[in-house]
Amino acid sequence: MRVKIIPPLGSDRSSLDERSWAEMKEGSTVRDALRIIKCNPLKAKLLLVCVNGERMPLSTELHDGDVVGFFSPVSGG
Repeated sequence: MRVKIIPPLGSDRSSLDERSWAEMKEGSTVRDALRIIKCNPLKAKLLLVCVNGERMPLSTELHDGDVVGFFSPVSGG
């Protein structure tokens, strides 16, 4: 299945195509998407995770065509 991954800054995009799509096995989860982009597990705990525009836990099972976004919380002063 193909899943679009919007990685956080500093992640490895080498496993994604030019439009940020990745090939994943059926039954893969958001946590597996983090592994594809080689995101540090400590950093991953601080990210907001969205699947198709809705906040979801790392255990969410992905489906063909899903869009997974990883976003860093923003703070201001």
